[in-house]
Amino acid sequence: MLTNLLRIELIKILNYKAVKVLLGLHLFFLVMVVFLSSRISIELPGFNPRNLLAFPYVWQTVTWMASWFNILLVFTVIILTCNEFAYKTFRQHIFNGLNRDQLLVGKGSVILMLAIYAFLVVFFTGALFGLIYSSDTGYSDLFGSFHILFVYFLQTLAYMVLGLVIAILMKGTGLSIVMFFLLRILIEPVFRSFFEPAFRQFFPLKAISSLTPVPEFLSISSESQITTDGADMLTFESMGLFTHQLPLSTNIVLVAGYTLLFIVLIRTYLHRINL
Repeated sequence: MLTNLLRIELIKILNYKAVKVLLGLHLFFLVMVVFLSSRISIELPGFNPRNLLAFPYVWQTVTWMASWFNILLVFTVIILTCNEFAYKTFRQHIFNGLNRDQLLVGKGSVILMLAIYAFLVVFFTGALFGLIYSSDTGYSDLFGSFHILFVYFLQTLAYMVLGLVIAILMKGTGLSIVMFFLLRILIEPVFRSFFEPAFRQFFPLKAISSLTPVPEFLSISSESQITTDGADMLTFESMGLFTHQLPLSTNIVLVAGYTLLFIVLIRTYLHRINL
């Protein structure tokens, strides 16, 4: 049954031009941004910004840049899901013998395939630029911070599952995209502003975006260790530019929990609405 669901979803994806365009833009923008960043030259003694693209730091840099374009993956999920309502294909699948859980599994398989695609794009982009800008690459350098790619994988899953929630609730492509933007740049930021800074890290979109934080440009780009008071590494947080971040392990558990909650909400709603 899973094979049949995958085949059905692949037919929809491969025959839909908008999806190909969005995925093409995702690949193009990511590679172009990384390439342009590699051309930046800052002539300061002891400061080399190209260290950001050397192993092992390249994984942090590329996943951070890739997170900017997760919105294109979310749009892909929204468009594909809203088309199910517009063209009544969900209803047709029910008539053909699928149940609602199988519809959800089908959409989940699409999200999983898109997340794997994004993971591979980031991996090959990071590996390519890392090999170019690393002078002496050892095994520990190559795979140092490699776990960040799996954190990015979780981030893409979480964003797209949230996009699926919005698409199923709104049912219209334009309305869903607008709602996602409002939730990301207005609704949640305004709502969490009423809470203490330490608690704001626990909100869904804040937690998801925090999985791929801004790389520590100063310490990575410096050819010597930059410290404050002769002891601590100079970071954005120590400089007061960013608020305190949750530990990565805590953030991963939090985002995984939100993702599971989104799935439960989708399943519950799908079983209650008239397709």
